[in-house]
Amino acid sequence: MSNMFNNFGLEFLEVYDVQYVLTRSEPRTGRRLSSMALDQQRNWDISMAENLQQTLHKNDTSRRSQEDDGTIQTTTDTAPSWTAPPTYLPDEILLQILSHLATTTSPSTAQLTLASCCLLSHQWYAAALPLLYAHPRLYGQNFDPFVRAICPSINLHVRASPLAKLVKSLNMASMVHQVSRTSTARLLGRTKEGLEEFVAPQASFAINCLPALGKCVRLRSLDLSLVSESPPLPDLFRTLERLGELRTLRLPRSAGFGVHHKATCLVWPPRLEELSLSGGIDAHFLHGVVAFPQTLRGLTIEHCPLAKGFALVHLLRTAVRPLRNLESLKIRYMPRLSSRALDDVLFLLPQLRKLSVSVDYITPAIFDEGHYSHLAKEPLNTFVHTPSAVLDEEEAEGPPSLQYHALHTLELTSSGNTGIEDKISPIDILIAMDEGCMPNLRRVRVAKSLHWHSNASGADAEALGDALREKWEGKGWVRGTGRRLECGWLMGEL
Repeated sequence: MSNMFNNFGLEFLEVYDVQYVLTRSEPRTGRRLSSMALDQQRNWDISMAENLQQTLHKNDTSRRSQEDDGTIQTTTDTAPSWTAPPTYLPDEILLQILSHLATTTSPSTAQLTLASCCLLSHQWYAAALPLLYAHPRLYGQNFDPFVRAICPSINLHVRASPLAKLVKSLNMASMVHQVSRTSTARLLGRTKEGLEEFVAPQASFAINCLPALGKCVRLRSLDLSLVSESPPLPDLFRTLERLGELRTLRLPRSAGFGVHHKATCLVWPPRLEELSLSGGIDAHFLHGVVAFPQTLRGLTIEHCPLAKGFALVHLLRTAVRPLRNLESLKIRYMPRLSSRALDDVLFLLPQLRKLSVSVDYITPAIFDEGHYSHLAKEPLNTFVHTPSAVLDEEEAEGPPSLQYHALHTLELTSSGNTGIEDKISPIDILIAMDEGCMPNLRRVRVAKSLHWHSNASGADAEALGDALREKWEGKGWVRGTGRRLECGWLMGEL
């Protein structure tokens, strides 16, 4: 509508200017043109008035005929409008509604909806704004406006933004070339007071970001897995040492652990619970890291192109086995491991409750107790750097056994190699269960690429699911929680 008015205004100005010029230079011609324009305007008014009268008469005639027939219906063509102020909702109820919206819908939909809610009223703006900036979804088009909102000036002391304190999660995984290293450091510095989760971008995270990162004292999750050029490890670990609330850490794939790093320089965060190792883990890995913190509950080892089988098994035997709180282990994408490199993982880590391993590195011997007989004679407390790596007396006396293993969930994945679909079958797990191994096993998850749903293995997979359900049907409720146990086998993308 505004464009139409603008066009009309421009046309009017052009006509007026032409008429004014003509009036000054040629008065007679200007008066003649003016009279012609007035005649055209008068003719247009008369014709439009006649058309309007005809239309009104036609509508009136039609309405009278409908009244005579008794078929007229009263309708309103105008859109409904509010005649009273909207219903007031207490702030507590409004916050519950918006919180439910932010958590139950997709991030893109939630962001658009919360932005619309900010435009309704002052009350809705105050309630929706913290949720809108708490977990922003950043992409190419909205990144620059977001930076301008959080960092209105380069110097913090000149102009600070109150919105910076609202940001709790900063996911820059989709930012590749849209952001510079200076912008990343500036964003970390402005959001340091409330930031709890940070996913670093691929190309714009460097050593200049470490001072700002070290001031994020509330940070609980740090993902550096996408960083293409890792900062020096001693500088990175000095920064991580100051993050006392950090629970989850994913190291860069470009990180390198070697003999040139002193163990005393690499100190893990004190409350670390989830750790993802990747990068340059080689035969000298244990000479470059210190003992893992005893608070560790989950460990992931992936994308280590230099790691060989004996180095990884040595790491599990010496540095991972003493972690009594460890519950979850995931190993995948290790190209230099042999086809049976991890057959001993269940014996080495009897405290595991969840194991996710690629079938590229295991054979059915992983479920065979006879395979572990040669390990009973080998000493396991040979780790020099960790004095706590001493087995319990009762554990050291008895032979290795899977009849008391704590394994709860087993995930079988694939690292993309060919010809591995038949290495592990449902029958192998069924035989182990019949022999009394893995008594706590309740759930088996399998990658689709292993083809357990095919005709050849479909019946065996269903038999495994039935066996798990029959085993736990009498124990279907978790004691004291009122929740039913989940058991069976699942197939999906792992």
